[in-house]
Amino acid sequence: MDQEIVDLVLGLAQNGVKGDQRAFQLRLRKIVSRLRQREPDLAGRLIGILSQGDAPTREVYHHQNDRDEEKPVQYIPERGEASRGGPSLAKDSVPGIPVDGDSRQLLISVTHPSEHATKQPTWNDGIAASVGQLIREWRQAEILRRSGLSPIRSVLLAGPPGVGKTMTATWVASELKLPLLTLDLSSVMSSFLGKTGNNIRTVLDYAKQFPCVLLLDEFDSIAKRRDDESDVGELKRLVTVLLQAVDGWPDSSLLIAATNHEELLDPAVWRRFELLLNFDLPSRDGVRDYLLASQIEPRLAAKLSELLQGQTYARLEKIVNAARKAAILDNVRFEDGLCKTVIEQLKDTLKLSDEKTLEIISLHLQGLTQREIAKRVGLAHSTVGRQIRSIFGDRDDE
Repeated sequence: MDQEIVDLVLGLAQNGVKGDQRAFQLRLRKIVSRLRQREPDLAGRLIGILSQGDAPTREVYHHQNDRDEEKPVQYIPERGEASRGGPSLAKDSVPGIPVDGDSRQLLISVTHPSEHATKQPTWNDGIAASVGQLIREWRQAEILRRSGLSPIRSVLLAGPPGVGKTMTATWVASELKLPLLTLDLSSVMSSFLGKTGNNIRTVLDYAKQFPCVLLLDEFDSIAKRRDDESDVGELKRLVTVLLQAVDGWPDSSLLIAATNHEELLDPAVWRRFELLLNFDLPSRDGVRDYLLASQIEPRLAAKLSELLQGQTYARLEKIVNAARKAAILDNVRFEDGLCKTVIEQLKDTLKLSDEKTLEIISLHLQGLTQREIAKRVGLAHSTVGRQIRSIFGDRDDE
C-alpha cells in the first residue's frame, strides 16, 4: 500500500480515538483524494459516508497546473449555516459554496428540489425509458457497486430552448433526493480565460466531494469544436479539461450537461457521456399528454393539441399558468380561461377558423345555448352544433 495512504490511515485512527471530528473528516477527504484515480469505487463509498456526517468540512480542494498539491478555495456559507460555529445539521446540508476570488460572486446556485413538489416533465417514450433507467440505477447503486459496476455517471441533454432539459435535471435531483448544483457556463466565461478555467475546475472538484447532481448549463459555451479557428488555445484547453472531468467523474455524484446548440459541440463530447438524451419540440401527442397531465378535459386537450403543436413545453407551461390565473380572477371555469388565454397569446398565428372554434368552446363552457353562441360568433347554428359535437359530443340544443 502507498506509504502516504498508510500514514493518512494511521493519522485517521488517531483523530478517531481522540474524538477530533473535524480533523477526522479532513484527513478522510485527503484519503478520498488519493484514492479517486486508483480506487474510484472505494473513493465513492467513502464520499457517501462523509456525506452522512453532521459537520461537512469547509475546505474544498482544486488542482492547479495539473499538480497534486491541494489549496483551499474561498467559500461562503450556504443559507442555513450558523453565523458562528459549524454548518447547518440538516441532512441535505452541503459544504460552503465556492465563490469567485475577485468578485466574491457565487460560482454555482444550489437548490434542493426534493423539498418542494416537482412536476414530472412530459417526455417521449424513448426519453422516459432512459430517465427511468437512470433513476433505477441510482436507487440501486449499492447493488451495482457490489458487483463491480457503477450507476450512470454522466448525461448530456441536447435540444432547443424550452423543451424540458432543465426541468428534467431538476426532476432527477428531486427523485434521487440530492441537492442540485447549477453552473451556467456562459455566465462564468471571462476575458481572462485562465481565471475561467480555475473557476470551472473549482466547481468540478467541489461537486465530487459529496453526493449531488451537477448541472452544467449552456455547455456549448465552452465545449466547442476544437477545430474552431476563432477560439484561442486556452479555450481549447478548457475543452480538454471538461472532457477529462467527464471521463474521470466518480459514481458518487451525477454530472448532467445541457446544450441548446448541439452542432457546436466538439465531436469528442458525445463519446464521453454515458447517456445522451435528444429533446425535440413536442409533437401533437406530446402537447396532448402535457395538457392531460395539467388536468385538462381529454376532448379539449385533443383539440388544443392541434393548435399548440410545435410550442415548447416552457411556452405551454406559461399558457396553462396564465389560464389558471385568469379563471380565478374572472371567476370562470379553467377550460374557459384556457381558451381565452390561447386566443390572446397566439392571436398573431391562429387561423380565423381556429380562433372561432376556441370562442365557441369558451361560450359553450359558459353555458350559452348553441343559438346564442351562433349569434355571438356570426356563424350558422348548424355549424356551431357540429363544432361542439366534434369536441364534446353534446347533443344539439336550442
